[in-house]
Amino acid sequence: MRCTSRPLAWALALVLAAGSGTAPALAATPPVSVGAEVPLYDVEMVVFRASSVAAAEDWDVVPPGRGFGASPARPGDAPEVVRVLPSSEYRLDGLVRRLRSSGTWYPIAHAAWVQTAPPWGTHVGLPLSAIGVNVPGLSGTVYLEKAPLYMHLGVDLSLQAGATTYTINEMRNARANEKQYFDHPAFGIIAVARPIKRDNE
Repeated sequence: MRCTSRPLAWALALVLAAGSGTAPALAATPPVSVGAEVPLYDVEMVVFRASSVAAAEDWDVVPPGRGFGASPARPGDAPEVVRVLPSSEYRLDGLVRRLRSSGTWYPIAHAAWVQTAPPWGTHVGLPLSAIGVNVPGLSGTVYLEKAPLYMHLGVDLSLQAGATTYTINEMRNARANEKQYFDHPAFGIIAVARPIKRDNE
C-alpha cells in the first residue's frame, strides 16, 4: 500500500520536474580498505519532510512493507560502509535547493557514501548512524542489494513528529543513476545508487 496525498504528491512532482539552503552536510570519513574484487556502490540519499500534513486521514498508520518479501532473509555478508563522502561530492544539491525553495518540502538529511552490497534477498541494511546521519526523530535502515540485472534499493525509515511516528518501508529494483522516490504524505526520501568501476574491471 502506498500512502499518497494528492496535493503534496503533485507539489513534489513539480519541484522535481524543475531540475539546496541545503540539508545538514556530513564530514567525510577516511576510506576503509576492501579487496579489489569486491564490488562497490556510490549511494546518495535526501530525506525531507512536508510543511503540513492533511488531518483528514490517519497517516500514522504503518502500511505493510513492500518489496522485502515474506520469506526469511537469505544468508549473506552484511554491507560495509567504505567511506562517507563529503558534501563537495554530493550530486543532488540542485534537487535539495528546489525542495527547500518550494515551501512545501523541507530537507532534513542529506548523505552520500560508498558501500559494499550483499546479494538480493539478504535484507541486511545500514543504520543511519553508519552513514553519518544523526537527525532527532529520524531513525531506521537503508538497504542496497545486488542482483544480476538490477540493484535493489530500500528503506525502512521512521520520522517522529510530536506524538506521531510516520514510517516508510519499501524495497524496489533500481538502475544505476536512477532516482528512487519513496513517498509518504508526511515525509519522503530520494535516493540514487550506482556501481563504482574498479581499476581491475
